[in-house]
Amino acid sequence: MYDVIIIGAGVSGVTFASKISKYAKTMLIEAQDYQKEIPIRTNIFPEHNKPFVKEELDWNNKKIFPNPHTTSNYMSDEFNGVIDSKEFGIPLGNVSYTENLIQYLITQLESHGGTFKSNERISKINRYNDHLELINTKGESYTSKLLILATGSRGFELQRSLGFGVPDSYIGVYLHLFGDETKINENLRWNYTFHINPKISKNGPFFFNKGVERISAGYLGEKNQSKEEIISKLERILKNYKPIQSFVDGLTYNISDAIVGEISKHPIKKYSNDRVLILGEAAGIVSAFFYEGLLPGVACADIAAKTLKPLFEKGSNFSRVELQEYDKEVNRVLMTYFKNGNAFEYLIYNESSSVKSLWNLYTKLLSENKTCRKYIYDAYINHDLSKHIVSNDRYVGEKLFGMLPTLSKLTLSPKFFKAMLLL
Repeated sequence: MYDVIIIGAGVSGVTFASKISKYAKTMLIEAQDYQKEIPIRTNIFPEHNKPFVKEELDWNNKKIFPNPHTTSNYMSDEFNGVIDSKEFGIPLGNVSYTENLIQYLITQLESHGGTFKSNERISKINRYNDHLELINTKGESYTSKLLILATGSRGFELQRSLGFGVPDSYIGVYLHLFGDETKINENLRWNYTFHINPKISKNGPFFFNKGVERISAGYLGEKNQSKEEIISKLERILKNYKPIQSFVDGLTYNISDAIVGEISKHPIKKYSNDRVLILGEAAGIVSAFFYEGLLPGVACADIAAKTLKPLFEKGSNFSRVELQEYDKEVNRVLMTYFKNGNAFEYLIYNESSSVKSLWNLYTKLLSENKTCRKYIYDAYINHDLSKHIVSNDRYVGEKLFGMLPTLSKLTLSPKFFKAMLLL
């Protein structure tokens, strides 16, 4: 009998496993074959993530964090809205080699006496009054007092079987491009590039994350797009899309290495039930506009561990009533900050012909308005997101509305008004 079993060894699952295994008998299960390879991922790890993993990670570990994140470019066809940390203070965060971060936290789990099982898929979960039984595809079973689902968008059948809802889900694709450090720095000045073009996708951005000797590039596609379609479109973008040709010039990649998967957003109604918690993206806790998934992953892991420690100490039966504290704390810590993404999602991701012009104006605003850049910088480095200043977001929205031509103000004012109500 385990105290806790975690399904899913992405960032949220391994972070929670590392934390909880200090005081509970823990098993972590991952469906992918991590013994063969943990898929490489180059991510942005903002400063505001750090409080949730301050005891687990060393920010000077260059294998995990190869370089600081100093510049973000919110890019349109016409403007570069660059947030440069040198303008305001400390770096925006770090660039993360997330496969190394995951491996490091798995090693920590095992050093605490925890068990990690890779290349193993759970097919069924049975509930009992005092425990849960997990059965894998080989017919083997494990029992646990508590279950944590950290499966991202890959465990929805299990969620449904336990009485949970599932978030909205979209297909995404990313690919790594490689070159020597000099060439990559010559091609791409910014650590993070966030670009919107409705001809690429009406649901999300095209992005670049720059590491050392490698860049990840990808985009969020449509709900019903096939794997073949989204990879083919990514290849066409990399070969032919003019705004990014200078970024990829001279770099090497193999399109067959592109990784396709579901990406979730929009939180489900509850994240806990008797003896079960759901973390991060599996619960749809992802910033709706920016698709920022590492933040809710590490935040939910930290909040869950802090919620559960006193319950383990008192011999809890982990009832829904006791575990609701996790739901409340997740909402308190994250949802004020997430209002920004909800408002931008409503404003930008839609079928309107104004999407491209709105994005152009937003990037122009950032390139010209220091106050707007400062407010975005502040959100990157804020160590207490429960105190995110919503009035700063309203200021940016008001300035954006003020840049609209008179006719556009008339036609788009209802949309801006509703977006402001979401803040």
